[in-house]
Amino acid sequence: MKTFLILISAVLLAACEPTQKVADTPPPAPELEVAPEPQIAEKPEPSEPAFQMSNIMGLQKSSVESILGIPSLKRVEKSAEVWLYDNQFCNAHVYFYENDNSDLHVEYIETSEESNLMSLEGRRADFCISTFLQD
Repeated sequence: MKTFLILISAVLLAACEPTQKVADTPPPAPELEVAPEPQIAEKPEPSEPAFQMSNIMGLQKSSVESILGIPSLKRVEKSAEVWLYDNQFCNAHVYFYENDNSDLHVEYIETSEESNLMSLEGRRADFCISTFLQD
């Protein structure tokens, strides 16, 4: 009978055991490596303009027209003529004045400062004129 009681006790103790096992705690998450901050390449310097305004200073109208093409507008004044060149990049006014021989030649060029050329510090005018060059 003693064995019977021990056997019953063992069965009762086994019945008291929980039916579901308690989950083990998960292992700690591995430490995440912090990615190095990406290096941002500096903006490359634009190449030199294909043409400089000084190249057309003093030229006559026919030479300027062969270099820059037909202007959008021509305005004739008493002893001068102003040609307007414009495109999506900028506007350029080319001023022709009479020389001693009464020939009109380029004496002054004015270009607009469009926002898309603002990063070209000191070279905006040359880049503007370059956009009108004939192929």
